[in-house]
Amino acid sequence: MRKRNNRTDAFELVDRAIRLQLSDEDNLSEIELCLQKALALDPDGIEVLEESAHFYDSVVPNHSKARRLARKCREKALMLIADMDNIIEERIG
Repeated sequence: MRKRNNRTDAFELVDRAIRLQLSDEDNLSEIELCLQKALALDPDGIEVLEESAHFYDSVVPNHSKARRLARKCREKALMLIADMDNIIEERIG
């Protein structure tokens, strides 16, 4: 039995939300529930923030929520870029 991990569980919920969006069924409330659960499990996960921002921007318009999530995603992405730059600099220097 695998050990439970919030980040892994959140990623699985995002994957489910994406699959539901690609299906022909009307599952907006289920998609939103998956994304809300994913955000609760991994509120700083770039993948979770990105998919949630897109959902609230395009699928179920809630522009203030989309902007809030996008800002947080951007902040986390910039931190990730800085971390990667540090790794690159350490390898070069």
